[in-house]
Amino acid sequence: MTRPFVTCALSALLLAAVPAVAEAKNYKGRTSQGRVAELRTGADGVVNRVRLGWRAPCGEGYRFNEHTTFRPRLDVATADAVQDAGTYRVRYRGGLRARITVTLAGARDPATDRWSGTLAGKVMVTRRGKVIDRCEVKQLTWNAR
Repeated sequence: MTRPFVTCALSALLLAAVPAVAEAKNYKGRTSQGRVAELRTGADGVVNRVRLGWRAPCGEGYRFNEHTTFRPRLDVATADAVQDAGTYRVRYRGGLRARITVTLAGARDPATDRWSGTLAGKVMVTRRGKVIDRCEVKQLTWNAR
C-alpha cells in the first residue's frame, strides 16, 4: 500500500471511533413579569449561565429594575437542575448604590426539554451611606425553552 492511502485509512478509522460531542444549548423565555429569561448549557449539558431580568417594588411607588447573570461557580449546576444565591453591589449615577441579594432555583423537564424556576431578590438602596429605600421581589417565576 502507498503511504497516502494508509494515512487516509487510519484517519478515517480514528474519526469513526471518536464519540459524537454534545453541543452547547441556549434556552430563551420570559419571566412572570414579561422580562428576559436565558439559560445556557455547555457541551456536557450542564448549566453554565442563567440571565434573568426582573423588577422589585420599592417604597413610595418606585420600582428597582435589574438584570442578574448567574455564572459558575453556581451552588448547584447539573443537566436537570440549577440553584444559586448570593449578594452583589452596583453603583449608579448620582451617588446611589445598591446591595442586591438574589436566590435562583430552576429545573429542566426532560420530557419537553424546558426549564422553569423561581427568583427572589432584595435590594437595599443607599446614598452617602444612608439607606434611602428597600425593594423586594418575593417569588418571580421564569420559563425557557
